[in-house]
Amino acid sequence: MPPHRALSCYDVLYAVFENFECSEDAWYDYDPRTDDSHAWYSRRLHAVSRTTLARCARVCRAFFHPAVSILWKDIDDLSSLLAVLRTIPLLAKPTHSSYGDSYSGQVLPCMPEQMARAYQYAWRVRVVSGTRGTLASRADHHLPLPSGMREQALLPRLRHLRWIQSVPGNVDLLGFVPTTLESLHVVFRPRPPNGSESGSRRSVEESVRDLMRRVAIQAPQLRYLRVTTSGVVREGSLDWSLPRLRQLETFDILDPIYSQVSTHPLLSPLAALPNLRHLKLRLQHGRMPHIHPHTFPALRTLTLDAMFAPLSAVPAFLLLISSPHLRSLSLLHCECATAAVHVNLHDITDIICSKFRSSLRQFQLSLRGIGPVREDPQPLMKTLEPLLEMHSLDDVRIAIAPEVAVVASSHDDLKRMSESWPNTTRLHMDYHPSACPPLYDLAGVARGCVVLADLVLPGLDASAAGLEGALGADASALSGLRSFSLADGGWHSSIPDPERLAACLDRLCPNVDWRCPRLASEPWRETVQALVQRRIARMPPKSSGT
Repeated sequence: MPPHRALSCYDVLYAVFENFECSEDAWYDYDPRTDDSHAWYSRRLHAVSRTTLARCARVCRAFFHPAVSILWKDIDDLSSLLAVLRTIPLLAKPTHSSYGDSYSGQVLPCMPEQMARAYQYAWRVRVVSGTRGTLASRADHHLPLPSGMREQALLPRLRHLRWIQSVPGNVDLLGFVPTTLESLHVVFRPRPPNGSESGSRRSVEESVRDLMRRVAIQAPQLRYLRVTTSGVVREGSLDWSLPRLRQLETFDILDPIYSQVSTHPLLSPLAALPNLRHLKLRLQHGRMPHIHPHTFPALRTLTLDAMFAPLSAVPAFLLLISSPHLRSLSLLHCECATAAVHVNLHDITDIICSKFRSSLRQFQLSLRGIGPVREDPQPLMKTLEPLLEMHSLDDVRIAIAPEVAVVASSHDDLKRMSESWPNTTRLHMDYHPSACPPLYDLAGVARGCVVLADLVLPGLDASAAGLEGALGADASALSGLRSFSLADGGWHSSIPDPERLAACLDRLCPNVDWRCPRLASEPWRETVQALVQRRIARMPPKSSGT
């Protein structure tokens, strides 16, 4: 029987094989510490899809071109492309430069068929993911490019590039950056010393500054720039490249490392970018530099790591922002003396309320107190009082390290939060529960936050008094809740009767995917196990086969 005519149509086959194509958004999901995606399961799915496409390409000649076209759209690294280039006969004399090995000299003409084959694969590449180690500037990858490929970028249709740049290293990166590049992530890593290379830190920084400046000139339409310094490059080395990137929308230089912070030189060029919408960086200790007014005019999301800066530096930075569209604010790894926590936090929340009350939707705070425990800590709700006036918040996450109690919680915290933020879909209260919210307040949360889907409580009062109101609450009061957990793992919670608590939670939260943490207390572990058993008992029995 002859094959269907559709199997010989390139457009039809291409549409079929497109179902195995991964979204280009997956490129942004990357953790430099593990050289892999944050969501490992998405990487596994990606690998399965690529394996399927490779097998389809081997089925017949009609399948080959549409399958290979999609397969080469998103590649993990450049080794496959370099393997094709190495088949082209070249002759070049290596020379040395300040950036490492490079090549110059006369290049012999290559065969047209081989050149066409190299261009054919390079023309298809849209994404270089780098999840298995992008082409780094290593000696074994140095090779001369054909003369016809030197006048333009080797990957003319590339959109997203992740590049591992050794320091000190070469400028091979410039050969893979087309003028239309949209997203770039450069991961700087120290190059193992081999005895033949030497250079001061100043010369290394100058070479890095020159490299990034040339990248900015070569890719002026860049919209996303992420730089992972790995502690070998100072953040301030990028100051010269930023003014040229007028189309930049996202700048991410937030690297969770313990090294000197030097972001102050970046603030002035960043503040002047007219289209900058998303910013992630570490705050530097010291006086904030003077910046002209009307800074950060288009900022939408801001993530600040204040581990190496005093908490008082946060309000100074927030005052620089002139954008009326800020929707998300994350303050990470903040540290503050216990005696000054209330004043500094109140100042921060007061500025947030006064400047971003109408626009802010998401707020995240992680804080650790330093110093002796205060005998009379201020109530948390009094410290965060300005935030309670921002009724449009839909995502609030507050985490305060329990080692040093810097604020005092109360039984009414959950009730006041749910009344103040009726549109919240995620509410995380992760701090030392000096007073746990009673179970019956969950019914009040359901009436106040009808769209709540993710809830973390500091603890839970499931004593007889706490259960009394919950037993009379409407069934399935929190039917929209999908995730529920205790930040203390149940250790500071009052759970005298796990079975009775399980009955109440099963009635209030019928759709939660219950999971027990590893270090949970025995009463909370028994509660979760009882909830899981109740869920299993409600499952319909399997129909017997005929």
